[in-house]
Amino acid sequence: MAAMRNTSIWRNAGIWILALSASVAQPRAAQADKSQPMAERKSAYAPWEPSDMAQRRKEFGLVGPGAQHPVPPPAFPSYLKKPDTVEQLMPAARAASRQSQGRAPLGLVDSGKHLLIVVGEVRDTRPNMMVQEAIKRAMEERGVKTTVLTIWELLGLTEEQYLDFRTGLRTYTIADGQRELEYFFNYTGITPDPEKGRNWVREQDPELYGATWPAPKYDNETYARMARDYVKDVPDRLVGWLDKHPEIDWIVWRSGGRTNTRKFVRHHGEKLLGNYTYLDLYDLMSQVPDFPSDVWRLIETKTIEPIAFADRAEVTDPEGTAFGYDVSEKEAKSWAAGIYNQGHLYMFPAQASGRFPYSLVEFPAVIDNYQPLILPEVNGVIASTSSHAATYPRIEVQVRKGQIASIKGGGLYGEGLKLFQSYPGTKDLQWPYAPKPGYWWLFEAGMGTNPKYFKHPGEVLEGNNLSERNAAGVIHWAFGAEAAQGPNDTREWSKETNEFAIKNNVPRGHSMHQHNLLPTYQLRLRDLDQWATLVEHGGLSALNDVGVRALASRYGNPDVILRRDYIPALPGINAPGKYQDYAKDPGAYWTQWANKIQGGAYEYFKP
Repeated sequence: MAAMRNTSIWRNAGIWILALSASVAQPRAAQADKSQPMAERKSAYAPWEPSDMAQRRKEFGLVGPGAQHPVPPPAFPSYLKKPDTVEQLMPAARAASRQSQGRAPLGLVDSGKHLLIVVGEVRDTRPNMMVQEAIKRAMEERGVKTTVLTIWELLGLTEEQYLDFRTGLRTYTIADGQRELEYFFNYTGITPDPEKGRNWVREQDPELYGATWPAPKYDNETYARMARDYVKDVPDRLVGWLDKHPEIDWIVWRSGGRTNTRKFVRHHGEKLLGNYTYLDLYDLMSQVPDFPSDVWRLIETKTIEPIAFADRAEVTDPEGTAFGYDVSEKEAKSWAAGIYNQGHLYMFPAQASGRFPYSLVEFPAVIDNYQPLILPEVNGVIASTSSHAATYPRIEVQVRKGQIASIKGGGLYGEGLKLFQSYPGTKDLQWPYAPKPGYWWLFEAGMGTNPKYFKHPGEVLEGNNLSERNAAGVIHWAFGAEAAQGPNDTREWSKETNEFAIKNNVPRGHSMHQHNLLPTYQLRLRDLDQWATLVEHGGLSALNDVGVRALASRYGNPDVILRRDYIPALPGINAPGKYQDYAKDPGAYWTQWANKIQGGAYEYFKP
């Protein structure tokens, strides 16, 4: 086995079916539109100088202390190794089989139970079957019967045929951020008739449609049909398979979106243990499997502690995000009640509400304590250069009284997001259980909590960006008016939500993600006029908590155990170069970053 620093690391093939590339129109110029050449539309971006943050905070009325320390220097782990055999993978696989925290808590499966692992989603990393064999072997050493079911088996294909099919869908790069627009129709938005919605985009803007949904390159009509039906067909086939296999006790499937995944398996939803991230060598060979579960849980509970006592929250990020909002005492308590999801805290009241909360003690069980939907009236701006799908030239989305007010730049992502502001019903309809009309409310703020996660260079080279959201302190924002559940059903979308979505062909869920990589998140505590910093420049304050450090010391040096193994390098912020150059073409930057790491030549490798 060779260390990453000295040899080229493996490549993975994780990738979304549909991605999204955004650019923001320059504030001193007219917004790019469909009358302009495609090259200009793709490259439009929103200029920004990180040194202007103090002025921006004042512009949007932020009153908290803000970040008190410099942005930390970049880092990426140098300890990753490439095993050649299942035997070499077994120590890491055994650790993963015991890990009870995070998105894939395999350690929660008791001996004598039967676990189903589903791999091969086109939107996810291509599964390494040697890794799957190691995980299966490790689980069965613990007395857990384990079945690995592949998507190609569900589709009736050989693995070779599936790879041909998958290749035909993967016609994009990490710079094609406009594909995030598909999340409005599938994955998290879940619009009842996606094709009808896409046809609306085609009628409004044929060039944008062609760039976002290029025709799959198939000579095989069977593959073409599979591509058309894939998003609906795979859950249908999996549910059919589960109906024939009642012996299955637990299921892990998809790399994210546990609440929606639970719905996709329908009446088997109570069996969903979580997502599954051990698809290739990256996460398995990281230090995530070995991270002490009780320390991980304490990091999350320490982060949650101040939430119920907040009366105001403020967020900044050196890429230009700056916004704040007030919360009532009742809203703060509801937020605290619903915030928990292992490895993905709901750092915004809207996402923590409109649902039955996950149990902090008996996860993945939910608590019979329904939290009505809250839609805070945020004021400020969210700025970013990456999403779940890919990267895009810098975008600024201004939010006024909780909803999108304007969009600057963002290339084709910005163009699409502007267009979607006029999607029928999204401005005037009132979603079921929502206290106010409209769809374009700031809704999601999912935050990673384990300091050992990192962005995968291999998936970047395959045009994917899902792993970035798992890194501790990275927050992904999204918009919607989603009630994940109604007050009468913990599994499915409510009858009211389904009927409303079908009638109007609008999303049930949220969409249009943006990632902030180095955010600072602060709360003002009610009646105290004191501020609590939950995150500073992407570093969770809980990592420095004396109780967390004391617990971590049981397992070794707390400085090593709690160290952030990955800190993004952003030119003009914490790395050499001009931020403006990065902001114009972040896809090229991250491609170079990935190639350096793959080649063992990255200048910010850390122990």
